[in-house]
Parts: sequence; C-alpha cells; structure tokens
Amino acid sequence: MNEHESIRAMLALAAAGALDPAESTRVERHANVCDDCRRELETWSRYAYGLRELPQPSAPPDLMERTRTRLLQERAVAEGRRWNGLMLGVLVVFGWATGLTLWILVRVFTGAVLTVFGANLVSGLTWSLVSVVLSWMTAAAAALMLGKSRQMRRAL
Repeated sequence: MNEHESIRAMLALAAAGALDPAESTRVERHANVCDDCRRELETWSRYAYGLRELPQPSAPPDLMERTRTRLLQERAVAEGRRWNGLMLGVLVVFGWATGLTLWILVRVFTGAVLTVFGANLVSGLTWSLVSVVLSWMTAAAAALMLGKSRQMRRAL
C-alpha cells in the first residue's frame, strides 16, 4: 500500500477526529497537495459535522432500576441452581451411605441369606442391581418434579 492509499484509508477517521496528532498532521499535509483526498476529507468532515449535530438519544429514566432488578432476579435463579446442585450431591452421598448401611445390617441380621423368588437379595450382585434400579426410578421421579417446578416458575 503506497502513501496515497494509506492516507485515503485514514480520511474518515481524520474527519471524525479519531487520529492521534501525528497521523492527523500527516493526513492534512497530504490533503493540501492532493485534490482528490482534500475533496474526500471535506465530504467526510461534513458527514462528521452533521452527525455531531443530531440529537443524542437518551436512556429511559428507569433503565438502571430495571437492569438492577433483572440482575438480582438472575442472581437469585443462579443461586437456586447452585443450591439444587449441592442438595443433589448431598442426597447422592446420603443415598449411597444409606444403601450400604442397610445392606450390611440386613446381612448381619439375616445371616447373609434373604431369599425372595429364589434369589438371595443380600448377595452383592443382586443388592447392587436392585439398588441401581431403585436409584434410577428415584432419579426419574426427581427429574419429573424438577421439570414441573420449572414449568410452574415460568408460568408465574
């Protein structure tokens, strides 16, 4: 890119006053000797002047209050999500600990044999399978309840 093209690329910025003093001086010097750039700089200057004369839009008077209220609401929702996640983690650990404790107690009190329909429910594999199925059913019920509560919140 030669000097003329580089100056021509800066004409709009010069007219808007967006150049530093050294670049502005460089553009003015070039515009003094180049008729095309001088005319284009004058055109851009008229545009810039016209834009400065336009009325400036103002923000609605209650914009700050509405924004603050919305941020507080979103923060409360995010806090609720964090609390839900924490509670879910606590419930998972509690469920696991309860299941393990119950398995140990049943094994101790039944002599490690609790047969239902020909299956020893106290064996590790059977107990694990039953626990997994019950956990999945509980998780499905919790997901349905959570979905319903979200629908109710959206309706409000």
